[in-house]
Amino acid sequence: MNHPPIGVERLRYTETEFIVHIFHLAHITTVVTASAAEASMWVNDFLSAYNNDNNHDEGPTRFLVGLDAKWSPDYGIAVLQLCVDRRCLIFQIVRCGAIPDALSDFLCDTRFTFTGVRIHDNVRRLILDYDVSVANVMDLRTLFVVERERVRLRLKELGLGTAILMWRARNLRSVELENWEAERLSMDQIRYGCMDAFLPFEVARRVFG
Repeated sequence: MNHPPIGVERLRYTETEFIVHIFHLAHITTVVTASAAEASMWVNDFLSAYNNDNNHDEGPTRFLVGLDAKWSPDYGIAVLQLCVDRRCLIFQIVRCGAIPDALSDFLCDTRFTFTGVRIHDNVRRLILDYDVSVANVMDLRTLFVVERERVRLRLKELGLGTAILMWRARNLRSVELENWEAERLSMDQIRYGCMDAFLPFEVARRVFG
């Protein structure tokens, strides 16, 4: 089956699970929810798989997680996006009203490094709006400045530079300005939200991992 460069399809028999197809790079299973229970389940499912994969004498290795957030003029952070491997969570915090303990503990877990563009702005806002901290943070902008040539060559080698430019070309500002407080996010918002968490994760994993 052929998929568009960046497309979204809802999985059958569910209202909250989607597959986001991203160029030739990946097909991301994405949960979109305002439910604390569903967000906690997403975190617990990942941690269970992570702990199983790292159950050896050398101990667990630090793992990268893509992080992004969408802000609301009235409520601060309205949506939090996380991406790890080929799993994405788009959590509608503003509809839930709080961050569940499982997700809060995950963000504070020192085994994981959360990466994104302007991630410090989102981290500060999480503290201000929800009193939640993020333990380890890596801003891709800083790394690009420090190791610009290495990053440029590595992205070219991996074909990621073209993908990022294509995404920027398709990344319409009109989607960024849509209502992120809405009860149901649009397909464009789901696509946009997933990409903004996936690309920082994928770049960091393949260049710096």
